[in-house]
Amino acid sequence: MMKSQCSCSTLRQLTRKMTNIYDHYLAADELTISQYSLLARIGKYGPVGVIPLANNMGMDRSTMSRTLKPLIRAGWIETVDLPLEMLTDKRSFGVSLSTDGQRKWQQSMPNWRKAQDVINTILGDQTHQALMDLVDDANAKFEQNENAIL
Repeated sequence: MMKSQCSCSTLRQLTRKMTNIYDHYLAADELTISQYSLLARIGKYGPVGVIPLANNMGMDRSTMSRTLKPLIRAGWIETVDLPLEMLTDKRSFGVSLSTDGQRKWQQSMPNWRKAQDVINTILGDQTHQALMDLVDDANAKFEQNENAIL
C-alpha cells in the first residue's frame, strides 16, 4: 500500500535543499539557479521563443517573465525577432544571449560545477543516477498525461 504522504511536499523539500546549494555557489556570480538555468538553456540552444522556452523548462508565462526581466535589465539576455514558425503566437517574442550574457554564463559555469559536485558527493553516484532516472520517468509520464490532468 502507498503512503499517504504528499508527493509535492516531499519533492519540494528536496528541491529546496538542492536550490540552496546552487544558489550558495552562484551567489558569487550574482545569479540564482533559476537565472543560471535560463542563461544555460538559451546559451546551449540559441535564440528561442519565450513560450516554447517556458514550456520546455516547465514554467508558466508569468514565472518566465519574472525570471527573464532582471536578466534583460542586466543586459545578459536580449529580445530578438524570430521567424513566425518558431513562435507560439503573434504576441510571443524570442530571446537570445547577448555577448555579455554569453560571458556571464561561461564565467558562472565553474560555480555551478562546484554546486553540482557537492550534490553529487552528498547523493553518491548510485542515488544520483537513480534520482535522475526516476525524475525523467516521472516527467515523461506527466507529459503523456498532460491533457488528461488539466
